[in-house]
Amino acid sequence: MQFDRKITISAGSSRRAMVWQAQTLLISELWAKLQTPARGTEPLAEYLNMKKAQQDDLKDVGGFMAGTLSGPRRKANNVTGRDVITLDLDNIPPGGTEDVLRRVEGLSCGYCIYSTRKHSPAAPRLRVLLPLDRTASADEYEPIARKMAEYIGLELCDPTTFEVSRLMYWPSCCSDSQYIYVWKDKPLLSVKGLLGQYEDWRDCTLWPQVPGSQNLPTKLAVKQGDPEAKNGVVGAFCRTYDIYRAMDELIPGMYEPVESMPGRYTYLGGSTTGGAVIYDSGKFLYSHHATDPCSGKLVNAFDLVRLHRFGDKDDEAQPGTPTNRLPSYRAMCELATQDPDVSALMSQERYQEAVKDFEGVEATNDAEPANWMDRLEINSQTGLPKATIDNVWIILENDPLLKGKFALNQFAGRGEVLDALPWNASTKRRLWDDNDNNGLYWYMEKVHHITGNGKIDGALSLHTTQHAFNEVQDYLQSLKWDGVPRLDTLFIDYLGAEDSPYTRAVTRKAFTAAVTRAMVPGSKYDNMLILAGPQGIGKSTLLDKMSRGWFNDGIRTFEGKEASELLQGVWLVEIGELDAFRKTDVACIKQFLSLRSDRFRAAYGRHVKELPRCCVFFGTTNTSDYLRDRTGNRRFWPVDVGLAPAAKSVWTDLPGEIDQLWAEAMVRWQTGEPLFLKGEIEAAAKEAQEAHREVNTREGIILDFLERPVPEDWQNWPLDRRRMFWGGAVQGDVKLVPRDRVCALEVWCEALDGKQRDMRYSDTAEINSIIEASALWERAKGSLRFGYCGKQRGFQKVRL
Repeated sequence: MQFDRKITISAGSSRRAMVWQAQTLLISELWAKLQTPARGTEPLAEYLNMKKAQQDDLKDVGGFMAGTLSGPRRKANNVTGRDVITLDLDNIPPGGTEDVLRRVEGLSCGYCIYSTRKHSPAAPRLRVLLPLDRTASADEYEPIARKMAEYIGLELCDPTTFEVSRLMYWPSCCSDSQYIYVWKDKPLLSVKGLLGQYEDWRDCTLWPQVPGSQNLPTKLAVKQGDPEAKNGVVGAFCRTYDIYRAMDELIPGMYEPVESMPGRYTYLGGSTTGGAVIYDSGKFLYSHHATDPCSGKLVNAFDLVRLHRFGDKDDEAQPGTPTNRLPSYRAMCELATQDPDVSALMSQERYQEAVKDFEGVEATNDAEPANWMDRLEINSQTGLPKATIDNVWIILENDPLLKGKFALNQFAGRGEVLDALPWNASTKRRLWDDNDNNGLYWYMEKVHHITGNGKIDGALSLHTTQHAFNEVQDYLQSLKWDGVPRLDTLFIDYLGAEDSPYTRAVTRKAFTAAVTRAMVPGSKYDNMLILAGPQGIGKSTLLDKMSRGWFNDGIRTFEGKEASELLQGVWLVEIGELDAFRKTDVACIKQFLSLRSDRFRAAYGRHVKELPRCCVFFGTTNTSDYLRDRTGNRRFWPVDVGLAPAAKSVWTDLPGEIDQLWAEAMVRWQTGEPLFLKGEIEAAAKEAQEAHREVNTREGIILDFLERPVPEDWQNWPLDRRRMFWGGAVQGDVKLVPRDRVCALEVWCEALDGKQRDMRYSDTAEINSIIEASALWERAKGSLRFGYCGKQRGFQKVRL
């Protein structure tokens, strides 16, 4: 070839190639590469009936960009120069191949023409390559390519063929296709001469346009849709920033307006001017600048900023990666969600839309959502709040439909609903239950797009604990005593109890204990005052009124989880008619009263924890012999009522004195009133306990038996002789001595005339308890020998 020179092309193995390698070769060598196409096995008719994706894969036999790149990727802003103009002529009329060849031939410059895989005489498609006399810069390429297209026929060209990074496939054709290949050795095109044909080649408005291509951005805009109507981060960003504001605030210095042409801007990173056009009142920008990251693209404000600030992050992304999976998209989403204006708008819109369904639920305040929702941590990819405990906590603290609607009742150790909620419109105060958990999960998912029950429960626990309340403590702390004593004589005045130091002391201590446990839950107090007296005088009513609603009279057992559950949220507990006493073992009663806390699954929690007791116990009964234990009755303080006419009425007088009674009890607690008995009061308590102890019919027989003297050699006497002795049938002079030891079997066989084989464990326990209750006998430290009974555990006489 006469008009030949070395040029550089960048070649890739396919359109998806990550690396495009530079190849230096002669123009003639490039023409030679285009001479022979890769032939497929499918006929043209079959190829034309394939889906576009299949067609693209078949024609992709590798390709080239006729210029140099600054990096491995084939991107517009990586192009540093072009040595050959490449034009796609995809709009040639049927039978127009020869006409195109004549037009190109008439240009008097070197060229090479070859056909595409779809080419046929009826639908010609040709590629025209025009070598340049020097390497054209990226900015120079498009105006000279458009000028040459104008000479050939702009109407024949693909509107996008002028892109500086345009790919040209190596030739391929179908099995039965005609392949067109023509080249001519003529003078190379003068870059300078072509540019000189413009008044100012840098002015994009002077460049020739493919007929109808002016409508391309508009068509693309219709296809993309209104960016301000999009969902998620992109839509919120475009509603906050239009193209103008995005240029000014987020990518300053990238563009400048063309003063004489409103709506046109110049990309300052290139040499051409006025190539960036604004469409649809600032919703879109289309750039004709070859080196602009947005070159050849219709972009909204989001993509404009994305490509300029983060486009280089996509260099390692696979070609064909969806936009929303590109690194630049993720980075842009993060920028957008951290922008205060975008974040606030997203929060406002999302919340306002979500709460439309809850118009019947009264909000706690009129605060703007942005005042608190901009504190939420946002997922940069979705624009939605992250499912974190902190986010849920912020929502619980601020969402007007949730704020102040539920809290932890510390006194009861459980959650309470205080007002209407989105899933339950009842304004009645009630316990938080499982349905409320599910309602909160639903609301968080529907309104705030947060899922994950564990995170929600965690925030719920933190929130309700932070806003915990204790109504009993608040009540007691609000009282002020007037200094008039009333507490000691409460049962004397209202129930006709005996006016004694004992009655006054136990009354004062019982209600002071109630204050103590309310103010310091779990305080030690294991006593129970018992009111014994006739029906209808107001025993239960007095306790109910004094409790101010924190009352329970439903305990029927001291065993199992049921009893402890009934104590939640209760201040005064009445054991009515002492039903639970009769059904429960004495040891269980003692243990239950001694507990200072109960084990429960905490409100909103997943773990069992100790809940300190806030209550005290009172018993009521109509009988007098209700204490069953012969040795452990110290916990019970009996008070007989109805012994005298009551000076005051439980129904009419008590309500007016309740506050002052508790105010006095509060003062007693503050001044250190002890909750135990001592001295004469303790002795009086023991007398009262003994007076109300349930007496066993065998007790008198056994105690009398223990006091009777026995023969000196008693341990050697067999059972039948002993029975004769007790029956008075033993003759002769027998020396008697006080008994110094005894066991249950002796008592069973001799005092109660029982048969040894019939004695049960309960009989043994009953006899032992009667003996142990006596102050004259004590348990032996070890086993002793008891005559015919053998070695037994028994009792010895106390040495006085």
